[in-house]
Amino acid sequence: MKGITKERLRAIVRERLASLSLDEREGKSNRIAETVARLDVMRRAERLLLHQALPSEVATERLLAEALAGERRVFAPRVDGRRLTFLEIGADTRWQRSALGVLEPQAGEQLALAAPGHPSTVVLVPGLAFDEQGGRLGRGGGHYDDFLREARRHGGIVAIAMAFELQVVAEVPREAHDEPVDVIVTEARVIEAGVL
Repeated sequence: MKGITKERLRAIVRERLASLSLDEREGKSNRIAETVARLDVMRRAERLLLHQALPSEVATERLLAEALAGERRVFAPRVDGRRLTFLEIGADTRWQRSALGVLEPQAGEQLALAAPGHPSTVVLVPGLAFDEQGGRLGRGGGHYDDFLREARRHGGIVAIAMAFELQVVAEVPREAHDEPVDVIVTEARVIEAGVL
C-alpha cells in the first residue's frame, strides 16, 4: 500500500471492518481486551484514559468497567472545539453523544498534564489503521495527535491502540504532525513500536 493516500486507506479499512460479523467483533474484542489488561504497563498505570468505542471499533466496555471497579483514576475524552480534553469519570458518569457520534462524559474533573515524574498514565488511542512502527491513521480530526504531542512533553504516558488484525497495514501514510502509538494489541499479537 505504498504511496496510498490517507483517504483511500480509510476507505479500504472501513470496508474491511464492515466485513466483520457481530460475533467475530465480539470474540476478537474480548481477546484484545484480555491481552491489554495483562500488559505490565497497563497494570502499573495509575491513570487510565479510556474512550467509549464506536460500533466498528474494538469494544472498550470491559476495560472501562474493570478500570472503574479498581482504585485508579479513570478519564474519558471529550472534544472541546479543536481540543481533546479528558474528564475524570466514575460509575455514575452521565454520557452524551457528540456531533461525531462518540459518547463523551458530560462533566468531570479535567485531566492535568503534570511535570515529568508524574505517576504513569496509559491512554487507549482509537484509529482506523496502524502499522508495525506505531503509525496511526485516525478519522482526520487530529485530536489525538495534538493531545499525544502535548502529553509527551510532560512524560510518563504510554499510548496503546486496540485494533483488529485486519486494521494493521504495511505502512500508514505519515505527516509531520502525526503522532505514533507505543503499542498495538490485536487478537493475534502485541506489537511493541515504542517505549516498552
